Amino acid sequence: MAKKKMNPDNAAQKIANEIYCWKIDEAFESDQETIAFFWLCIYENYLDKAAKYDKVDVRALNDELVSAFSTWEIEANWEENNFVTGRFADREAPGGEKVLRLYNGYMGWMLIVEFENMDDSEKETVVALLQKYYNHISSDFDEKKALKKRNEAALEPDPEPKYDIMDVLINGNVCREYLEDCWDKSSYDEGEDCQIDYFLKKDDNAAGDTAYAYYHEDDELRKLEIVHIIARSADPDAYDKMLEDDDVLINGEEEYGADCSAEFILLCDSFLVWFKEVEE
Repeated sequence: MAKKKMNPDNAAQKIANEIYCWKIDEAFESDQETIAFFWLCIYENYLDKAAKYDKVDVRALNDELVSAFSTWEIEANWEENNFVTGRFADREAPGGEKVLRLYNGYMGWMLIVEFENMDDSEKETVVALLQKYYNHISSDFDEKKALKKRNEAALEPDPEPKYDIMDVLINGNVCREYLEDCWDKSSYDEGEDCQIDYFLKKDDNAAGDTAYAYYHEDDELRKLEIVHIIARSADPDAYDKMLEDDDVLINGEEEYGADCSAEFILLCDSFLVWFKEVEE
């Protein structure tokens, strides 16, 4: 295996996602059609048509979220007719605070949920609770598109978004665009045909966890499994001593039985990681 160039690109960024929830007795064939109809009802005051949307009492949902994230700071509790249903924050999260916000607006018919810097398992916990109260959950939301559809009196679905966070969380359909937005990245041979991008989830990685590599030359995303990982924060002096060996990653591949490896240099920590490819 060729010696790697250590020039990782790991700029930290605030990761935010939004999803939208309704309890509705019927829906159109696509999320975008349902959203367009929702906005048509609200802006045109077609309350007779909007009656198909059932109001949800968010107090029970809010109580379950309080229990699920019991160590998080509660910024706002549910209050009747309060647009902000709840705000929960983990101020001491490694790498930046995590925030969950819920907005229950438009006469109680739609709930907007904002995730900020939350990892996949935390998002999955929230989604599982939402599914107890709402039967229509979507991340493909665009008010301007919906209003345009209303004005054109058309409800044809728009082209698919680059990815749907719900599809990732529920069905596991991970794509490169999602990884670019939500995971840490380490790139090698940047700008060349043979560039490889390695992706590592943002929190609590350990041997056996899933990672990914994107090969630009083949336009291929491959699933990986972590076989060994060393964090600089565990022993900075020992970590820096290891890096004095330019072949530390290559030598580790033989030692740990790995297929590939990468260093991740992040704002809060750095990692040496060895992977094996996963056959799917």
